[in-house]
Amino acid sequence: LLGIGGGIIHVPAMCNLLSYPVHIATATSHMVISITTFSALITHIIRESFADGFAIALLLSLGAIAGAQVGAKYSKKVPGQVIIRFLALGLLAVAIRLIVSVVST
Repeated sequence: LLGIGGGIIHVPAMCNLLSYPVHIATATSHMVISITTFSALITHIIRESFADGFAIALLLSLGAIAGAQVGAKYSKKVPGQVIIRFLALGLLAVAIRLIVSVVST
C-alpha cells in the first residue's frame, strides 16, 4: 500500500478486530511481512531484476535481524500503549510525507 509492508493495517486490525495484545499483533505482522518480502525477493532473483540492490538488501537484512533480537528483548518491558503511540506517530509521519509529496508535485 505505502511501501512499508502493510503493518499499518495488520497491527490495528489484529488489535481492534481480533483483540490480540499489541506485542502479539506486532510480532505476527512482522512475520507476515517477512514471508511476503521473501516471496518478492525470490521473484526478483528469478527475473534477474535484483542485481543492483543486492548489497543494500543484504545490509538491510542484517540490520533487521539484529533489530529483531533487540526488539524482542526489550518489547516485554514496553507497555502496549507505548507501542500503539509509536505506531500512531509513524502513521502520522507517513501521512505528512504523502501530503507533502502530493502538494509539491
